Amino acid sequence: MKHLKIIILLLTTSVFAQTNINPVSALKNLAPPSSPAFVLMDLTPSNIIVPEHIQAFSIQTISAFSGDSSNGLSNNNYAVEFQPYWYVKRNNMSFFKYNNLKKNDGINAETSNPKDYTKYNVFGDAWKRASVSLALMNGNFNVFETAQSYVSVGARTRLLSFKTKEQRSAIVSQYSNYEQFMTSQEVIMIFANPSLSASEKNTAITNLETYKTIVNDFENTLNQKPLFALDVAAAYSHFMGDESQDLDDGFGRLGIWASGDLAFYTPTIGSNSHIHFYGVFRYLRDGLIINSNLDGLKIEEAIDYGAKLELELDNLSFGYEYITRAIDSDNEERSMGSIRYKINNAFTLNGGFGKNFKSNGNTVALFGIQWGIDYGSSVSLGTQ
Repeated sequence: MKHLKIIILLLTTSVFAQTNINPVSALKNLAPPSSPAFVLMDLTPSNIIVPEHIQAFSIQTISAFSGDSSNGLSNNNYAVEFQPYWYVKRNNMSFFKYNNLKKNDGINAETSNPKDYTKYNVFGDAWKRASVSLALMNGNFNVFETAQSYVSVGARTRLLSFKTKEQRSAIVSQYSNYEQFMTSQEVIMIFANPSLSASEKNTAITNLETYKTIVNDFENTLNQKPLFALDVAAAYSHFMGDESQDLDDGFGRLGIWASGDLAFYTPTIGSNSHIHFYGVFRYLRDGLIINSNLDGLKIEEAIDYGAKLELELDNLSFGYEYITRAIDSDNEERSMGSIRYKINNAFTLNGGFGKNFKSNGNTVALFGIQWGIDYGSSVSLGTQ
C-alpha cells in the first residue's frame, strides 16, 4: 500500500470500539523535494519546485558534472531536511481537517456527516507542509579558482492551495463509500464472528476484494494535486572563507522566493498523472561575485523569474525549465531539462541536463539522490 493508507479504518471508530481496535492511520509523505538550501545555490536538477509531499526527515545529496573539467562545479553536497509537523503533538487531527475540508457555516459541529464538508481551507497546508533544511556544500561555483566550502540553511511552506469543487466532492464521495462498506453485511458478519481475534477481524476485512477496490479508488482521489498551489521559501548560504586566497568568511547568498503550480489531472495517461505549469519569482542577494579588480568579493542584487512545464506519470516525471536572472552586472539564464523517478516511498532519483547559471555555455549534468524517513508519521484519526 502507498502512503494513502490514511484511509484505512478512518470511519470505523464506532465499529472498532466493539473490538478494542484503535484506528491508526499512517499519514506518510512521498518523494522529498530538493532542499531550499540546494535550490539557493543552483545545485538542483530543477530550481522550480512546488512539493506536494515532504518527508518527515530526509537526507539528500547532489553531484554536478560539466563538459569542462576546469569548470569546478560542486560534486560533494549534502543536506538534511525535516518537517516539524511530525515532531509535535497534533491535537484534534481528523481525516477532513488533514485534507483541508471544513463544514458549511451553520452546520452543527457535533454531526459527522461527510456531505457537510464542502468548504476548503486554502491556508490549511501552511503548517503541515512547513520544513527547514541544512546543507553543506563544496565547489567553486565558477567564482573561485579552487573549491570552497559553504553552509546553507533554508525553510519553506505551502502558503496556499486550492482544490476544485469536483475534487472536494470526490473526496467526500469516496469517504461515504468507505463508510457504507464498513457497515455492510459482509463486514458485520466478520465482526460478529466470535472465533476471530481483533487482529484477525482486521486482517479479514482488509483482505476483502471490495475493501481493496475502495482503498485503491480512494488513493487515486487523494493523489490528485490541487488545481493551484503556491509555495514560499527562503534560504541563506554562508561562505566559510579561504586563507590561501586571503578571503575571510562572510556573506554568501540570500534568497526569498515564491513558486506556483497550476496542475491538471490527466487520468487518461495514468492513475496519478498530471500536467504542471510552474512559475517562480525570486529575490537574490548574491555575495559570490568577484570584484572587477579581483581583490575580493562583492554583493549584487538580482531577480530570478521563469517557468517550467512538467509531465508527471505516476512515479516518473519529465520537465523543462527556463529561468532568467536579472543582475546588475549582466543577465544570466538557466535552461534545464529534468527527470525524477520515485523508486519507492523512501528513495527518489533526480537528474538534470542543460545550461546552468554561470556555466559559460557549458553543458551541465546534475544528479541527486533523496532518502526520506517517515519518523513518527502516524496519528490516530477521527472524523471530527
